Amino acid sequence: MIYECHGHIILDGVSYAGAVKLHSNGADETAIRNNLRICADCGVVFYRDGGDKHGVSVLAKQIAGEYGIDYRTPAYIIHKKGFYGGMFGKAFESMQEYRYLVVEAKRLGADFIKTTASGMLDFSKGGVVAGPEMAESELCEMIKIAHCEGFSVMIHANGADSLKRALYAGADSIEHGYFMNADVLRVMAQTGAVWVPTAVTSGNLIGSGKYDDVVLQKIFDDHKAALLEAESLGIPIACGSDAGAACVPQGRGTLDELGVLKSQGIDPTPGNKSIAEKFRRR
Repeated sequence: MIYECHGHIILDGVSYAGAVKLHSNGADETAIRNNLRICADCGVVFYRDGGDKHGVSVLAKQIAGEYGIDYRTPAYIIHKKGFYGGMFGKAFESMQEYRYLVVEAKRLGADFIKTTASGMLDFSKGGVVAGPEMAESELCEMIKIAHCEGFSVMIHANGADSLKRALYAGADSIEHGYFMNADVLRVMAQTGAVWVPTAVTSGNLIGSGKYDDVVLQKIFDDHKAALLEAESLGIPIACGSDAGAACVPQGRGTLDELGVLKSQGIDPTPGNKSIAEKFRRR
């Protein structure tokens, strides 16, 4: 029973540009079916997509059952204009626009809402968190609106400050969570949020020649240490690899992530079940 709690079926783990180009004239069903078949062959029975702006995950949800996969999608990321999320999402400038995008996602069949509290890691600059960070007050209002519409909220967040703000605002799950520290973990333990650490987004890059392996190894090792601390605090941890990201191919990337968790003595089953229960439209 393999769960992929954070993937992007639009991607292939090799070329972002090449994978997205396949859907430039609309969601390409052949490409989607190919990735679903790969996942199914690897034993994946649950797939929570991080969304995209090309309608790929929406179509994937409609056909994933043919491959024995319980598929969930936010339709697209909803992000503040000028903040991380543009590669997979739609931007808002006002809360009125945000509310409209939530309602539109519901119309498209979204199961939950995904938004961003920070940028992504820039490994070329030593693994710093790139881009601006959302204010806690804005995140609170966004999560409140989503919850009122019957949605749980998945938040992309890296860096201790952004992680704290996302948790205080009411995030139902934290995605990635790089640079987690003891203080943030104590907050998370009190909230009931699920952590989807996507550890292989750093670990699988080691030895690829894309970035400095010393930097990557330090980030990966620190992330695994934080996972051990989270486990000791009883924080639910789910298996999500960011499938489709660089060096994280569909199917195999999920198995790689599961391997990392098991190597740390972590059983993601409770976290996986929590994701499956929370991230469905109420």
